Amino acid sequence: MLRKLRAVTRAKLNLSLEVIRKRRDGFHEIETIFQSVDLCDDVHLELTEDGNVTIVCTHPGIPVDASNLCHRAIVAMRPYAGESLGARIQLIKRIPAGSGLGGGSANAAGVLLAVNHALKLGIAMPRLESIAAGLGSDVPFMLHGGTMLGRGRGEILTPLEPLQDAFFLIVRPPISISTAWVYENFKLTLTRHRPRINLKAVNAVFARFPEATMSFRNALEDVVCPAYPAISGVLDELLSTGPCFASMTGSGSALYAVYESRARATKLAERFSVRGFFTSVARPAKRAVDIFED
Repeated sequence: MLRKLRAVTRAKLNLSLEVIRKRRDGFHEIETIFQSVDLCDDVHLELTEDGNVTIVCTHPGIPVDASNLCHRAIVAMRPYAGESLGARIQLIKRIPAGSGLGGGSANAAGVLLAVNHALKLGIAMPRLESIAAGLGSDVPFMLHGGTMLGRGRGEILTPLEPLQDAFFLIVRPPISISTAWVYENFKLTLTRHRPRINLKAVNAVFARFPEATMSFRNALEDVVCPAYPAISGVLDELLSTGPCFASMTGSGSALYAVYESRARATKLAERFSVRGFFTSVARPAKRAVDIFED
């Protein structure tokens, strides 16, 4: 067995994120709207039968040991592909790590789909989703992509009307935020007055985007913004530009604003990039992962 593949793995934004309760298993129950965007990494895989997993990455801050989600994804596929399954993986990173954009989750989903495809394992999507959920709460969504409502930890997925016409200005200050810290410090009383996401309303929203989205927000901003004034400042600055919508994605530190024209989003991106912030102007994407023979 020697198969070479390339997975194009795309970032996600949370167009809304509400925290419902803390579960007995220690996780938090959430309701969120996931949206894939065309900011992407490339994952090059060479599958082997020697049982070894080696990872190289273009970003020096990404771990390349057994803690890497791509490594864990290979291990998770061994019960189906054989215990000798190994891989040589090259990660070409464009999605910044520790940003709430789901780059690592997308990379892991790409590995799961690539192994299933290359070895013709025929693992059905519900089983792949279960494997993905064992790797991380965002990984099941990354098997699909597009526009979806996520419930539970984010792994219970419902397709929504696809988002068509929008330009996302993504801005990430040079700050990394621990997701575990954010949830540990989240107080449900902070958001008790906000309504939960209504599926019918959400579908109606995407039929009339962007007007109604102003009712959406990320509840985790209530923890992050007071603790990180730089994040709060960028969000305020984005809101001052009159976007259709602006918010933080995931637990941060990336934020985004939605505009109706690429020219406007691109011009505003310059304001942040000259200050050393990561910026990207992205479009909605229908899938989170595409697999190609390499």
